[in-house]
Amino acid sequence: MAVEVRKQSAPQAPARRPTYRVSAVVLMVLAGIAALLGAVILLGGEDQYVGLGGDLTWRVGDIGSVWGYGLLVAAAACLTGALGLIRRSMDAGTAQGDPRADLLVHAVVFLVVNAFLWVQDIALGGGLDYAYWVTIPWGIGLLGHALATIRAGRASPAPPR
Repeated sequence: MAVEVRKQSAPQAPARRPTYRVSAVVLMVLAGIAALLGAVILLGGEDQYVGLGGDLTWRVGDIGSVWGYGLLVAAAACLTGALGLIRRSMDAGTAQGDPRADLLVHAVVFLVVNAFLWVQDIALGGGLDYAYWVTIPWGIGLLGHALATIRAGRASPAPPR
């Protein structure tokens, strides 16, 4: 009587697919909208209108070119951030990245975007009109992210390098 011995192979890791986070998709959509609006402001005729209709419509000739350039810069920043998130998620090999690295990316994006908003708000000459409406809630979210990262760091050992 012959006994057949089968060699068990190590379990195969699933094929690595890029994991696109919701943040990257949102950033890409915002980049597209900002680029489109910036291009319309810079290239549109004086009598064209841009907006959502009603009170939310403006004549292109009444909008300063600074807004067009600002929107193009914001689009480039959003696209760069989205591509960075996609690249990092592809390089990670796992769906779960380092929480401290995620917090660092969140903080850097917070600083860059809010610095741009505050400079733009002050440069337009009307005082502080809107920048704090972005900074305050986003800062609260960043604080919550930092607290969650600190709490998770205390609960588990540091990830291997």
